[in-house]
Amino acid sequence: MSASLMVCRRLAGSSKILHKCVNHGWNAKSVPSVTHPRFWRAMSTAFSGSLLDLNFQDEGMAVVTMKSEQNTLLPKAIGEWHQALDAVEQNSECRALVTTGNEKFFCNGLDLQYVKTFTDLERQLEQYLDELNKLIVRLMLFPLPTVAAISGHAFAGGAILAFAHDLRVMRGDRGWICLNEILINFNFPPVLLALVRAKLAPGPLLTQAVLQAKRYTAEEAVKCGIVDQVVDQSQLVNTAAQMANEFLGKQGIKRETLHSFKKDLYSPVLQAYSGRV
Repeated sequence: MSASLMVCRRLAGSSKILHKCVNHGWNAKSVPSVTHPRFWRAMSTAFSGSLLDLNFQDEGMAVVTMKSEQNTLLPKAIGEWHQALDAVEQNSECRALVTTGNEKFFCNGLDLQYVKTFTDLERQLEQYLDELNKLIVRLMLFPLPTVAAISGHAFAGGAILAFAHDLRVMRGDRGWICLNEILINFNFPPVLLALVRAKLAPGPLLTQAVLQAKRYTAEEAVKCGIVDQVVDQSQLVNTAAQMANEFLGKQGIKRETLHSFKKDLYSPVLQAYSGRV
């Protein structure tokens, strides 16, 4: 029996819902502190969909905000993600990408209620996972620094969405990050498991996170190296922007260089990925 068929059969019995590269660099210049009153004045809304928005902020920061109730990764959401990422790459003034959600959910992963509507489960699920793989790999290799500002719960595919970013900052007072696939009998697709292995330290942490589906608070996650910082909710996006600026440094990093280095760094993930990079 194929692995995908096994997943299909397991999903069929589950009732839970837990859940292009522009070669421009940027010139280093002084930027205001994230606490400067004009730092977060929006320059423009580049994309506004039904499930997420993209805003370009002063000093070249792009912010994607997921805005549905649980921010599950429906195909429509994945499509809107690609539209937003296209707009960011087409803006040569953009220097970094920050992603966030709402106050309850950062992202709750695949939408299993949507999966229940499939009439040809194996074929449709395979197609759904292919689209998710494509988005995750695109984010992982994105030619700008990316920071996930984890505003609430990040379960399963939502945690993996956060892992696809270069850095992560999480609010301290609310939310868990958790790979709960084992609890919903959902095998990791090889691409996503390779990403988890690339992002989490081998040994006890991988065992705990993958086989025991531990729910990590922000403080626990930062101690394990799952996230990089913990801050108050009010400072979450500002801190993510500051982290992106620090990632770039004074001299900056050219887009094509960063993209190339990411491909080398995450080659084990790409070996498991059959799609176009």
